[in-house]
Amino acid sequence: MIIKVNKKKNKRLSVKYVKDFFSNKNLYKSYLFVEKKFSLTQGNLNIIPKKSSIEISKKCNIKYINIKSLERDIKKTNAPIVSLVNLLTKICSKETQKYIHYGATTHNIIQTGLTLVLRDSHIQSMYRLSECLTTLSVLSKRFSNLTMIARTNGQHAMPITFGFKISEWSEIILRFEQRFHEIEKRLFILIFGGAVGAMHSFRDKKQILYKNLCKQLNLNQVDVSSRAIIDNMAEYVLLCSHLGSALENIGKELSFYMREEIQEVSENLNKGVVGSSSMPQKINPKYVYNFIAKSKEMKNYVMNGLTMMDIQNEGDLGTQYFQIKTIKEISPKLCVLLEEFNELLKILNVNSKNMEKNLEITNGLIHSENISMSIAPIIGKQNAYKIIKNIINKVRAKNKDFEELVYKDKNLKKILSKKEIKNLLNSKLNIGNSYEIANKVSKKTKIRASKLYSRIKKINQILTS
Repeated sequence: MIIKVNKKKNKRLSVKYVKDFFSNKNLYKSYLFVEKKFSLTQGNLNIIPKKSSIEISKKCNIKYINIKSLERDIKKTNAPIVSLVNLLTKICSKETQKYIHYGATTHNIIQTGLTLVLRDSHIQSMYRLSECLTTLSVLSKRFSNLTMIARTNGQHAMPITFGFKISEWSEIILRFEQRFHEIEKRLFILIFGGAVGAMHSFRDKKQILYKNLCKQLNLNQVDVSSRAIIDNMAEYVLLCSHLGSALENIGKELSFYMREEIQEVSENLNKGVVGSSSMPQKINPKYVYNFIAKSKEMKNYVMNGLTMMDIQNEGDLGTQYFQIKTIKEISPKLCVLLEEFNELLKILNVNSKNMEKNLEITNGLIHSENISMSIAPIIGKQNAYKIIKNIINKVRAKNKDFEELVYKDKNLKKILSKKEIKNLLNSKLNIGNSYEIANKVSKKTKIRASKLYSRIKKINQILTS
């Protein structure tokens, strides 16, 4: 990686370090790293003298660069790589000066340097995604048998388990893990084709130079290394915004369960937390709304992703500046968002008593489908639906007890025993496949979290070796 860190077996870094990935200083380091690998590759192919390539590679170190001097020069040139090359020229021998930045263009260095830093940041985000999946796996299994009410269109529908609810979220996040994995081969590519992408300056060694440089930088090859190729970065931004939308939905769902009239879930807040400066009784959720706000912010980058595709001819500075700005903003925010999602999941208090209490709000009406489908094989779906619907009409019109009417109904008596009716009215026996699904998804999520962690760790080890 570009930033120096302690040599740990696990290269997961704190968010503080990730935010620094896109600092000007670290980007300069990355640009120097690209120049270093570029010169070494050229030296190995005798495009430039090997002695000069080695000298350039040694001088492409941030310790030789005065950042203040560099940034003063950038203000004059308005061209960061030109200023960087100017400073490198001053510290290299007269012969070597001729071969610095030989045949490359500013965009090659900036785009590649940005890609390398993005990859470092992506690795950190994927560590967090692995942790989110692990937590979801634990929760899905822990609450696989905790009965709650499922709601459709905001109304009580049928019993499920909270573990099943968690597995819904797991299923969604697992697909995002798959999407992030799939995008890597398109995202981490080398766009390094000289002034307009056709490798004009490299004569008969165009292909071998490009191929070898890809190996040096551990980036994937493309057939057209044009500056107009920006769809991969746009796709990444759109994927991040898509994830933001999904996480916002999960946050809103949790905030719904935290309402006082529901109170199925709450946050484990410190005793000193204040809900309102004017209403002493209030204990507002804190983490979930902060999480929703960050998710909304991520979601709103969708227009940035679409706008990034607005590029003129073989490249233009307006699109380049916009791309750099967007990537510098969104990539660290993705890491923070995933970390906060995991923290939110970990501080949840689940109120099983309120879940049980809320199951009884409809006084048994949530078991209507269960009863109708138990007699449908005998008398047909429409007839079964009609019988139960008539009972419900009486309940609502005459304020009758649903369970009592079910036991007394002549049609049901002919088909169901009292014991069968009792079981059909038992929420814990009417959770469908919730328990099995929750445990199955928990197991799958745990395996995928472990595989993701191992995969990212392996990539990190390759890049830092």
